[in-house]
Amino acid sequence: MTTNQLQQNQSQPPAESNKQNAIVTRVAEKVQSMVANNQINIPENYSIVNAVQAAYFKLTEVDFKKKTSLIDSATTESVAFSLQDMAIQALSVAKNQGYFIVYGDKMQFTRSYHGTQAVVKRMSGVKDIWANVIWKGETFDVEYNDRGQLAFKAHQVDWKAATGNKDDIEGAYCIIERDDGVQFLTVMTMDEIKTSWSQSSMATVQNKYPQEMAKRTVINRASKAFINTSDDSDLFIGAVNRTTENEFEEGRKEINPEYEIRQNANTEELDLEPVDMSIPHYQAVEPNLVLKQGKLEFEQVVEEKEPATTNGPGF
Repeated sequence: MTTNQLQQNQSQPPAESNKQNAIVTRVAEKVQSMVANNQINIPENYSIVNAVQAAYFKLTEVDFKKKTSLIDSATTESVAFSLQDMAIQALSVAKNQGYFIVYGDKMQFTRSYHGTQAVVKRMSGVKDIWANVIWKGETFDVEYNDRGQLAFKAHQVDWKAATGNKDDIEGAYCIIERDDGVQFLTVMTMDEIKTSWSQSSMATVQNKYPQEMAKRTVINRASKAFINTSDDSDLFIGAVNRTTENEFEEGRKEINPEYEIRQNANTEELDLEPVDMSIPHYQAVEPNLVLKQGKLEFEQVVEEKEPATTNGPGF
């Protein structure tokens, strides 16, 4: 190979990277179009472009152990769907509200418990949501209210009891408060939390951060009823449910994504033709996100493009 050929190849990014970059940009534009058409509501302080751009940078970070980036490890369809679900929920990886995981060649967006709290607060009629851990030595009291629902009564906290040790946690609870002041309580014992954890492949994280993971588990359980009874946009609720299904089976148990990913991941495949990057203008077949009967689907379009000249996001 000549020096000129080598320099030319080094200056031209891979065709697949260009396609994935185009998907990221297209997702941002599509979600913005949904907002403009009143199909979803996004908080005024949420920048779709900034959030997707931050996610793009996160996805292009190279894992030095695997010698590749997340975006190059997954199909373009799963990358687009995971970015779409993040943006529709108005979440940001820069705020630690979620993260991307690749199982096989499928990418999924998973919410952190901070992300789930943010999502629930966005729902119609919800004022606030919070969770706490109950440590050994603390007193936690509940009662049945006049509607026959379990209600919070008191939690006498001993700050010295918060050892950070999983064996010192007795349980966790989550309270969701509506705009009218009515509160809904969800309580889980540590045995219930451990049962949920036993179905998960996140044992290392659970053992290292048991307090945070206990909150995450009880928040997810508490929020499920509000998610499924909400009168918010179907597109918004659909994105929330898809993200939740990445973590739960039958609405209760956390799943091991290693063997459940085939059931929960998007299975739609696209036949993408190879692109010749050596010519100034080329025909690239890329998936296009379109809205059909309330659902986002991919269709193939052929566009004439010029090769990218930078390695940046391009928007």
